[in-house]
Amino acid sequence: MRHPKRRFGPGSSVRGMGIVDDLLANPGTSLGVDREFDRGDDSAAKIVIASLPGGAGVTLDYETFNPTSERLRGHAEHAVIGRTHGGGAILVTGHIHGGSVTVLRESEPGVFVMGDEPSAFPVAITISMPEPGKLIHSWSYGAPGEEPVVRDRAELTRST
Repeated sequence: MRHPKRRFGPGSSVRGMGIVDDLLANPGTSLGVDREFDRGDDSAAKIVIASLPGGAGVTLDYETFNPTSERLRGHAEHAVIGRTHGGGAILVTGHIHGGSVTVLRESEPGVFVMGDEPSAFPVAITISMPEPGKLIHSWSYGAPGEEPVVRDRAELTRST
């Protein structure tokens, strides 16, 4: 099934809490399906959420697996999402699609976009928790010079 490219938009949050609070309240392993809109591929998705010391944020370990693809593990990422001292949140991620970390800043609830730090390609990540135990994680990206558009969206349910 072919999906249109979609621009990233604001995330939604449980009871109006911020995404950091939502993630802190829902640690553990979440499983679901990741949809790649450009290629029409679906992959199994797993995100493990763990708290940082002091409740400052969380780590997310995100992987996708597709047994019909030449590359079984289509995505692997380790991210840290945390509150900053001055307010707001930051997301720092390392992934298999680039040789450097990407630093993103929360522009609106659950929406992390590029700031002043350079990146290998334009990227934005949207994370939302529409209800406890339900997680939506979207990757938006583009080629250098393009605007990021949603290309991958994982919908997951906490299993542990």
